[in-house]
Amino acid sequence: MTSKIKIAIFLVTIFSTLSLLTGSGQTAPVPRVLIQSDSYRLSKYEPKEGTYLGAYVVQDTYIKADMQKFNELTGKNHASFFRYVGYGQKFPQSWIQELQKVGAVPHIAWEPNEGLDAVQDDLYLRSFARSLKETGMPVFLRFASEMNGTWAAYSGNPQKYIAKWRLVHDVMAEEAPNVMMVWTVFTFPQNTILQYYPGDKYVDWVGVNIYNVVYHNDQPNQRADHEDPLELLDYVYNTFSDRKPIQISEFGVTHYTVTDNRYYIDFARNKLSRMYRGLVEKYPRVKSIFYFDVNNLINAPEGRKINNYAITDDPQVLSAYSKLIKNSHYLSNVGEDLEGQKDKELFNLKDPIYVVGSVTYVPAASFAKYTGAALTVNKYPQSITLTKNGAACSYRIYSRFTPNGAVLRNNRNYIPLKQTAWKMGYQVNWDPTEYLITISK
Repeated sequence: MTSKIKIAIFLVTIFSTLSLLTGSGQTAPVPRVLIQSDSYRLSKYEPKEGTYLGAYVVQDTYIKADMQKFNELTGKNHASFFRYVGYGQKFPQSWIQELQKVGAVPHIAWEPNEGLDAVQDDLYLRSFARSLKETGMPVFLRFASEMNGTWAAYSGNPQKYIAKWRLVHDVMAEEAPNVMMVWTVFTFPQNTILQYYPGDKYVDWVGVNIYNVVYHNDQPNQRADHEDPLELLDYVYNTFSDRKPIQISEFGVTHYTVTDNRYYIDFARNKLSRMYRGLVEKYPRVKSIFYFDVNNLINAPEGRKINNYAITDDPQVLSAYSKLIKNSHYLSNVGEDLEGQKDKELFNLKDPIYVVGSVTYVPAASFAKYTGAALTVNKYPQSITLTKNGAACSYRIYSRFTPNGAVLRNNRNYIPLKQTAWKMGYQVNWDPTEYLITISK
């Protein structure tokens, strides 16, 4: 699996996260834990490893929307490019032909900007679907994205939204099996996201749009430069990555804002690095990312001419992006469709984790879930056993943390991670820079 491993032995030497356990009064960072599962089945056109590299250049006036020029400037071919198409507009055939020339596949943000009532099982929908099939290419179809906010014409009615999404999905499944239905939200608000989810059966990929700006809403008193793009990804990643590949459908970083009329080159380079390095090291379930290469000072509608996200018009920002995407983790081609095949994937352990002394404890049930181990809990004496493929690991259950035992906390049995993984035949790798533990075969 794709995972940057800096140290091949486990060296957790941090203090307890709960001062009541050690009396030290110190709080240690809780590590991120990735556990390999071998029972995941790939989604439509999902790569086994790596992340499809994509971008939006339709409004990049500096390069005149030339996709080949963008590839040349950045030093790497991009696997996919996207464009917006309003629902009801004609199929972008000439753009499809341009994509074919650069060897990229289409990603279409299809937006019912006149409202959801326009979405019907009619000639337009069927014709659009047939045109998608006729491309002969895999197609990311991002229908009605950012519905969790209040700014879209299709926001505000989750029940209607879900019904229309399922209609589009069913038509695509019938007419255009090469289409990947990408359900994409904005980073926030988070509390409305789940209301609009159509269900696993109707979604191939889950996406999120992420932007790093210095100020929110062009307001000097709403600083946003502290926001970490990976933290903005976390909610969607933690909620959906166990069952769907994740797409960052749009990612933009400003390097100039009219809010204070200042350049922020270092800001842009740092956020780019945080995102593109972070995906390689910590977010293996992100399988595609699209950079939003637009100078909104020129191309945005009135009222939104605030930030310059373009990377092509600044040599330092362009250089930073180019160096980051050189990593072989970023893929220049969409491969064959392996939908349904089993694959070994690294999943993020979302449950509470305890770090006591030099030992990291995780829920036994979660470890069993991801590794496929059988879990047995015995009442007399209180003990726990995990077994898989002839390997076994047993612990007595105690009321307090002990290095060689399990512990009951909040009605869950916790086990020492490193010791358990080794006994079950897994490798344990520790990245002290990222506070990252990777459990893999």
